[in-house]
Formats: sequence, structure tokens, C-alpha cells
Amino acid sequence: MKSTVKADLILVHAPAIFDFRNRDDMALGWYSSQESSNVTPIFEMYPLGFLSIKSYLAERGLHVEIVNLASLMLKHPTLDVDKLIGHLDAPIFGIDLHWLPHCQGSVEVAGVLKKHHPDSFVVFGGIVSTYYAKEMMQYPQIDGVIRGYDTLEPLCQLVSDIKKGQRGKFDVPNMIYKDDEFIVDNGHAYTPDILNDVAIDWSKMFPKTQSLLNLPNLMVLPNTGCQQSCGWCSGSRWAYQRMMNVSKKTVFHRRSEQLAREITTFPKTESPLSVYTLQAYSESGPRLIDYLKAVDESGVVKSVSFEQFRLTKPSLLREMVNAAPNTDIYINLSPQSHDVEISRLTGRGTYTNPEMEDWIQEALDIGIKGFYLWYTIGMPQQTHASVMETVEYSARLMERFPDDKVIPTIFGMIPFLDPGCQWFEEPEKHGYKVFHRDLQSHRESLLKPMWKDAMNYETKWMARDEFLPSMYEAMQTLANYKADFGRVTKKSIKIVNSRIDHLRYLTGSIDRAYAKDGALPASLRRELLDHNNDILSYAADVVLVKKPLEGRWYDDHAVPKDVIQSCLH
Repeated sequence: MKSTVKADLILVHAPAIFDFRNRDDMALGWYSSQESSNVTPIFEMYPLGFLSIKSYLAERGLHVEIVNLASLMLKHPTLDVDKLIGHLDAPIFGIDLHWLPHCQGSVEVAGVLKKHHPDSFVVFGGIVSTYYAKEMMQYPQIDGVIRGYDTLEPLCQLVSDIKKGQRGKFDVPNMIYKDDEFIVDNGHAYTPDILNDVAIDWSKMFPKTQSLLNLPNLMVLPNTGCQQSCGWCSGSRWAYQRMMNVSKKTVFHRRSEQLAREITTFPKTESPLSVYTLQAYSESGPRLIDYLKAVDESGVVKSVSFEQFRLTKPSLLREMVNAAPNTDIYINLSPQSHDVEISRLTGRGTYTNPEMEDWIQEALDIGIKGFYLWYTIGMPQQTHASVMETVEYSARLMERFPDDKVIPTIFGMIPFLDPGCQWFEEPEKHGYKVFHRDLQSHRESLLKPMWKDAMNYETKWMARDEFLPSMYEAMQTLANYKADFGRVTKKSIKIVNSRIDHLRYLTGSIDRAYAKDGALPASLRRELLDHNNDILSYAADVVLVKKPLEGRWYDDHAVPKDVIQSCLH
């Protein structure tokens, strides 16, 4: 009998573009040039919700496996996906469509699953799945979508029912599904006050040996939703009130006891363990202090990072440092622009640049180890000139704060404006034009050779044609400033400049070839193939050597080696 991965539920994470391997008709690197996460253009990091689902269902006697197909396809370029999926055995498969860049790959993977397992139920979840739930019912390979910010209990009920042999009618809250040729909508009434009431078990998520390229970094999500209404975000208060069937309350916290319990499962690793705390801007001071105490008491965490919208009061910063004397604390701020008016229009803009600089200095004096500042291209009233002024301001910041204490980064909001966010829903009001609205249009756009055809928006201050050149110039200029101020080594900056120059050349060559002949010459296709194979061997923030493509918490831990070997060409 052949080896299988057998479970009551198998969660499958698809690559952003299903047929990304050996592509010679597009440049994959252009929309992955940001430094916000250690992933390739295929976006192989699955949402933390997968781990919550696995833990929650396990506590209720249900066996869940997570198969990271994107990660496996990257690590094993000759992997036969059809053959691998034939080795999976479950009555129900779950696929995440949480972020819109996965819309092409996720639906395609659903088709392969349905081909090999026609009697299994294929269900989707996530923010984008919630937004496009009804449209997703048009795809024959999708049996259902569970909507909402917390799908643990509805999914548990669905898996339990299917395990018992139930088919046809399902009384699962928040689910829209097919019953023969009919579409059944159970509504969207399940909106729990407490988020994901489960602790993730991190103890088996890392290998025993780490490398400098593969540092053990994990994430903790203490809440979902938001109190802010940033216009570009589908997780904002404005978007949640319209997508998630909530009104006044738009932030949903996990219980502190579950967070503390989760921290006790952090593994002791060979290299220093770092923790990124998502959405910490929605946490109260007391909850932050309790969380930091638990992290520090774990004895295995070297550093912890926090996202903050506003300038945290110095008194709270002092409490945070005192609560975790053995842990380095870093803070992430997202002003979006150096221009306070642009920052205000994005939903930030609660402080001036001098106020931020004085606060950074005071926080460093208190004991905060450093700051990451995030600036974004694609904001209202933002022109190319404004983008470059942000870069110049970033250089002045690095000059004022030496020794890696302040690291600014600029990147483009690419390739999509979030569906469900305020600017997507009210584009004209905010100076935006949206080119793709339905799910299928977005799926098709990701396969377009010309980069501007993939982008789903432009602003009246910056057309699509201007966007990528501005992003290349801003990122390259800032990278060179980082080299000048010692944030990047001279060897590294040569590689950064070379890669951005090459990407600029490739995307420009594609545009020129289509404008001239409506097709790509063979020589350019060979260059694109080499570029794509190379770019897929690196993470966005690793430029010197190829990364190991394994050992990160989101890489595949489910498929046995013998099964993988049997599926290689």
C-alpha cells in the first residue's frame, strides 16, 4: 500500500501562482521586492489561522495535517504535484484565500484536489474568501466557503459532520456551500467575542539545527480586527463593519491565558529565537505587560517586535522594558509617508516627524533596542517627488540615529489594493481608480506578462505607468543610503543594485517587446526563466546567499520524505 498523508482534515497552502515553475513569460520578482517578510514571490507563508485550526480541532479529537504545497514546490522543483496530491487522504480539504495574491494558485490547487478526490469536500476561508464567498461558488472545484474572522467552531462542526458520513445539508454557521446543483447560504451570524480560543503548539515547528540564513522567527497573533479605519486595509474597522457582520466592536482578543499557554510551547533553538507580535497596536498596556512577562519568563526568546500606530507613552515603554529585562524589544511604526498630510489621509498621521524623532530618542534612552519604520508607495496625494522626499527623510533619520537603531524601509502597495477596504469600495472619493473588481479578473491579471496589467489600481496622483519605476528608484536609493550609513554591507549593496537594475531591465524589456511585436523574443524568455529560477531561491530580505528553503515555521512538516521522493521526476 502506498504511503499517504491521512487526516480528518488536510489544510493545503497553495503558491500565489500555481504554474510558477519554469515560467519564461513574466518577471516574478517585481511584486515581491518589499522587505516585510522572509518569503519568495510565491508567498509560501500560510496564515497563523492554520495552526490555530490544527490545535483547536486536535483538542476535540480531530486529526488535522497542514500541507504547504507552495513550500514543497519551491524546495523540490521537479515535484509532481498531481502525484503528491494523490498521496493525500482526507474527507475534507481546506484552502486559505486570506490574501488576494493567492487567488490564482488557490483556486487552481482546489481543481487538482477535486480531480484526485472528487468525493472530498473542498472548503475555503480567510478575508478574501469572505469577501468573494458568493462568487467563489461559480467554481466547480469549490464546495463551500466559511466566512468570518474566526472559523474554528464552524470548521470543527463541518469536519465532525463529514467524518460521521454526513453529506448534503449542513447546519454550519457562516458557510455558503453547494448541495447538488443548489447553492445554500447559512448566513453570517457567528461572530464570537473571543478570538481563536486555543493555544498554538510551537514545540515541533523548528528543526534542531539553524543557520544564519534560517533564523528561527515565529509570530504571535493576540487579536484580529482593528480600531483604526486605514483606507487601504481590509482588516480595518471600516472594512470589518461591512465584511464581518459586526458593528461597534471590531477588535477581538484572544484570552491572556491562552497566549501565556502558547508561549510555554516556544522551542529552545540553537540560534536566538525572535517573535513578531502582530497587531500589537490593538492591545492595552496591561495585556502587553502580561505578554512580555510571559515571553521573558520562557527563557528561550532573544527579541520581540511590536507593531504600534501611535507613539506609545514613555511610562508604558518603561514598564515594557522592566517586564522583559532579558528580552530585546523592537518597535515597528508605519507612518506610510514623511508627509504628515499624506500620513493622515492613510489613517495614521497622529504625530509630526519632530515628535516621532524626539520620542524615538526617549524610547532608546529607556531601553527599547530599535525601530523599524515602514513607508508605502501608493497613498493618497503621493507623487513620485513625494516618494523620493520620503527617501531623503529616511536618510536624515539614519544619520541622526546611527548603529542600526532606526531602520527605515519603503515598498510599494503591490500588486493589489485590498478588496473590501474603503479605497477599493469608494475609489473616486479618495482619488483611486480600480481596474479589477471580481475574483476572476484578479486571477487572470496575475498571469499577465506586463506588470501594470496585474496592478488593480492607480491614483490620480500616480498612474500605473509611473508606479513601478518610482518603486525601483525609491528602493534602490534607500538601499544605497543604508549602505552609506552602515545598515547594509558594501558586498550586499552591490547585489541589491544588480538585482534591482536587472529587474528594471526585464520589466522594461517586456513592455517594449509587447509594444513592438506583441510577443516576447526567445532570448528574453531565456533571461526571464533564469531570473525567475534565481529569484525563487531567495527570500525578499536575504540577498547574499541562497536560503535553505526549509526549516521555517511555515514550511512543510507533514509530507514524509519517502512520499516526496516518490513524487520527484
